[in-house]
Amino acid sequence: MECTILKVDEDYRILLPQSLLKRAGWTVGEEPLKGWLLVGGLGKFRLLSSAAFERDPGCRSLLATIAEIGQPTGSLIEFRDEASVVLGLRLEPVEITPRGPGWRLTLPRALAAIMQIRSKESSVALLLLQEQIEIWTLETLRASMTVPLSEFI
Repeated sequence: MECTILKVDEDYRILLPQSLLKRAGWTVGEEPLKGWLLVGGLGKFRLLSSAAFERDPGCRSLLATIAEIGQPTGSLIEFRDEASVVLGLRLEPVEITPRGPGWRLTLPRALAAIMQIRSKESSVALLLLQEQIEIWTLETLRASMTVPLSEFI
């Protein structure tokens, strides 16, 4: 596991190190990279390449479920449950653009607001876990440290 703390700039962008993208299996060239930002829970995202997303049956199933939820209900007086309604917010297409020695990812503003990430004020933690890049709020990272070590042994 590797952890890097990065500042969020004025346009909700973070600069991803090229070396981290390569270690996570992204094919880095000169062109912008396409991928997906998958919200795993309040305070953490997983950054997936388009290739990894398309290979994973769970991701394809999630996309189909989101499309199904977008279909109209039988009546205007029927409401969907809250978790289903916002499921589409938990999977966002993203583009990562080259910028000097790194690559720039712009966080979707709605997700940044929900996770209380503020431009020019917040920092996030980039974690490399099992060859996947995860982006955590510092609050989530701090909260994960509250479990006593004895519970792991």
